[in-house]
Amino acid sequence: MTTDYVLLIVVATAVLSSMITLGVGFVLLRTSFDNKLNESIERFKQEVGAEVEFRVKKGVVEGIKSLPSKDVLKDTTMSLAKTGLDIFGDGLKMATRPRRPTSPDDEH
Repeated sequence: MTTDYVLLIVVATAVLSSMITLGVGFVLLRTSFDNKLNESIERFKQEVGAEVEFRVKKGVVEGIKSLPSKDVLKDTTMSLAKTGLDIFGDGLKMATRPRRPTSPDDEH
């Protein structure tokens, strides 16, 4: 065997060994990190989840209590529906109106 061949084998072995070590280390660290992250998320849910749920329920109840009366809601809904129909009708009129020629060449 020549010294070049031996040197090539040593370098290839070192590179391969380093790649395997990095791969195993990456997998182990990632697994450890994922486990710790999941534990942290669960702990956060337990600590904060109940408070968030309480505040959301409170906000919904307050929102329902502050709704205007039935008559006001009915009038507002009717007004919005009429406005929507007016806008839709105007758009429909514009879409079906014949196009005006912009230049003498367009008249043919």
